[in-house]
Parts: sequence; C-alpha cells; structure tokens
Amino acid sequence: MTLLSFIIPTDKDILRDLNENSRSIKFIGLGDFSQKINEIKFSRTFSYRFDKEKTLKQVIYFKQGLVWQFEGVVSLQEKSISK
Repeated sequence: MTLLSFIIPTDKDILRDLNENSRSIKFIGLGDFSQKINEIKFSRTFSYRFDKEKTLKQVIYFKQGLVWQFEGVVSLQEKSISK
C-alpha cells in the first residue's frame, strides 16, 4: 500500500536545514519520492548559484512517523554519453 498524499519539506524547510538563504541556492525541478515497505525517501536537486563548476547536489529526507528527518546532501555526477 502506498501513501497517496502527505506534506513534503518546503523550499523554506530545505534552506533552513542547509543553513543557506534563497539567493545562494537554485532549486532544479520538483522533488522526487521513493517508497519501500518500511521507509519513504524524499529528495530535491539543487545547485549553488555561485559554484563555478555548477555541481548538482541533492538533499535527502526520510519520513519518520509524521515528520521528515533531514538526512544529508549528496553530490550528483552527470554522466556523458559518448557516440
């Protein structure tokens, strides 16, 4: 059985957990969910506006009971396709 609706972390929540302001981070796209039997994971992709390398990062949350717990930030590697 899947959860069809619940409150997700807002951009303001994410900025607070990252200890950043809205001018330093650019959110990319919408959040993404994955659900297993015993956990629900929410992730949101962003980049730092002043990062010269434009590295994409993802903030990760896990749902525990009724609240979302901030897990951390991971870097995403862009894969180039050679032809």
